[in-house]
Amino acid sequence: MVSNVSSRLSPVPISSVRVNDLFWSPKLDNWRNITLKDVLDKFEQEGAFGNFDRVAMGLAEGHKGMPWYDGLIYETIRGAADFLAAERNPAIEHRLDSLISRIAKAAAADPDGYINTFTTLMRPTQRWGLNGGNAIWQHDLYNAGALIEAAVHYYQSTRKTELLKVATKFANYICSIIGPSPKMNMVPEHAMPEEAFVELYRLYRDNPSLATEVGLPVDANNYLKQTEFWIEARGNYDGRESFGAYSQDHMPILKQPTIEGHAVRATLMTAGLSAAAYENGKARYIGASKRLWDDMVYRKMHITGGIGAYAHEEKFGDDYELPNDAYLETCAAVSAGFYHRNMHLLTGEARPIDELERALINGVLPGVSLDGTSYFYVNPLEAGASHRRWNWHGCPCCPPMFLKIVAALPGYVYSQDEKGIYVNLFLSNTAELVHGGTNVNLSIETEYPWKGGVKVKVIPEEPVHMAIRLRQPYWCSAYSYEVNGQAICPEIKSGYAVIDREWSPGDILESRFELKPVLVQSNPKVKANRGLNAIVYGPVVYCLESVDNGGDVRSLCVPIGTRLEATFERDLLGGVVLIKADAQRVNEEDWSDTLYKPVASETPIEKVVAAAVPYYANANREAGDMRVWIPSTPDRANPLPLPTIASEAEVSVSYHLERDPLAALNDRVEPHSSDDATISRMTWWPHKGGEEWAQYTFKQPTKLIGVDVYWWDEERTGAGCRVPESWRVEWLNGEEWTPVQSTSGYGCAVDRFNRCVFEEIETSAIRLVVKMQEKFSAGILEWRVF
Repeated sequence: MVSNVSSRLSPVPISSVRVNDLFWSPKLDNWRNITLKDVLDKFEQEGAFGNFDRVAMGLAEGHKGMPWYDGLIYETIRGAADFLAAERNPAIEHRLDSLISRIAKAAAADPDGYINTFTTLMRPTQRWGLNGGNAIWQHDLYNAGALIEAAVHYYQSTRKTELLKVATKFANYICSIIGPSPKMNMVPEHAMPEEAFVELYRLYRDNPSLATEVGLPVDANNYLKQTEFWIEARGNYDGRESFGAYSQDHMPILKQPTIEGHAVRATLMTAGLSAAAYENGKARYIGASKRLWDDMVYRKMHITGGIGAYAHEEKFGDDYELPNDAYLETCAAVSAGFYHRNMHLLTGEARPIDELERALINGVLPGVSLDGTSYFYVNPLEAGASHRRWNWHGCPCCPPMFLKIVAALPGYVYSQDEKGIYVNLFLSNTAELVHGGTNVNLSIETEYPWKGGVKVKVIPEEPVHMAIRLRQPYWCSAYSYEVNGQAICPEIKSGYAVIDREWSPGDILESRFELKPVLVQSNPKVKANRGLNAIVYGPVVYCLESVDNGGDVRSLCVPIGTRLEATFERDLLGGVVLIKADAQRVNEEDWSDTLYKPVASETPIEKVVAAAVPYYANANREAGDMRVWIPSTPDRANPLPLPTIASEAEVSVSYHLERDPLAALNDRVEPHSSDDATISRMTWWPHKGGEEWAQYTFKQPTKLIGVDVYWWDEERTGAGCRVPESWRVEWLNGEEWTPVQSTSGYGCAVDRFNRCVFEEIETSAIRLVVKMQEKFSAGILEWRVF
């Protein structure tokens, strides 16, 4: 990226923009009224709010939830604050005020204003992870950063200072003990404080009298210096241990050639880096921000805007390593979105807004169900037959992050500089802006992203000369422009059409462009997608779901050059454009009684019409297969085998992880390896060491002579499941479970089916009894019976 901006860009605040959009408004209303309440309710039910009460009362132990729950609650408050900035809601505000009062009482229990409920309750002698503590686990600084963000945003939306007092006192304490020698050399174990301290700096710099209102000593410059210290101290281990590439601490961030490590930590770090670069204008900061952004966007980002290829350490892969079973945490799409927005403000270019839009629609929206009460932590681009959302999670970090970015959406629509106004995101809205001392109202009408075209009505209080820059989305090459019905040919600069003129009240600027479905392909260096294509419609990425395609998408291929037809379906998934494609289905033949047979006159391929829906709306109906990247030729399709005794059996287990479906055992999908995350698995996680079982119950007594089991094993990725220590097969003999008489033994090999042959039995039910390794859990990808 090369910046062409000639003057400093500034954001337009949320409170200046009122969204009234067909696509976004119903979603924003749902998130404000349903999702926000759902998240707060679930944290309260888990006892997370009570952690603050226990600290305030001086109690010990009894912490509920993960160490970073404080941060997640603060993030939810930040999201709620931005919703309030757009539309005041007394009920929400009252609930937040009550929660903030509890937080303030907890902070008041420490004379320095230090607050991290996990450390205080569970590890009081290990503040900051010192004295034998674990900084990466305790999240002291991460939680502090989230607190500061929440306080700044809540003040901006309500002008209430109670939470800001808490955050400012804590920030002052951090600045007094962490920094250049003789202070402690300590960097955030999980990035976020970097941008949070920049926000605190901006707030006090722009409102110098606010320090008197909060009643605390404030030097705004200290907060920016704190961020700069953290950025420049990474890779400098004097007096401390390194957090490694996982936490962007393996080398100085300003010298780092590529973006590395945990994707959320990395992009929160670079969001802070680019925010600091915007403020200090230092070439090293600007150069590093651009270099790492380019590496992420052009070599490490999926078509949905998702990042983080692997579950192990939730990290980036190598360049062009973009597997379709990738992790792609919702949080990572959110933090990348913050980075994109900051890069736009830093450079004045449209390209970061293109990527912000990609991430918002395709990487962030999938994270919450259409009804607003169930969620995705990860967003792979293909999934098995039991693909579904979760009601809540042991690490519910994604819903608060989701709320943070969607609540901020109105503030991303526009930006300004001394020459005029940038129109970044296309959604219907009214805005109240000021240019050169003149009040300027804008009104935008559009049916984007389902129809092309944007109409901007300009209503200045008096004629005003300024430039309006309309973004030209990267995916479209044909545009036309009119002012008051007269065609114009504007200059195109940095991805914007620049219309620089005197604007009078009622002037109308209109942009027209075509939206149509197209097939796209990956850079050939992306090995995972060779021979595969994806369907996109403007900025929207599509997927095939089995519910629309005869129960199976793995057997479909969509040839290059096929007909694609787009129709708006008002009653489908909240109103979406449905895309239909002339496709082919590869059907499984019955080879059960022969190894060879004559070639048939017709191949087992049938012509069908495949239906694709927006990826952001996947898994909102029944569970089923899903894929974004689709084979273009039949040889890349992977049809399901014909039904078997096992696939028609009823499954039951002693226990299973909620998000790991029982149907994975007998869905007829054969793994490529024991850590094949492209398909569903059933695991007993987090149970470790003991015995668990899985059972098939048949419709009628059945004669059996053996089983095949394909174990789930995560040794290569370093996660917590391994093949079992031992296992056995039992059959229901009358009313008793009896071990089979095995003639082959019980295998625990990886990357293959493990066969157990036994003397013939006749039974209505059979089970696997599994003894797990002492420190590991176990799971199964597929279980066949004979």
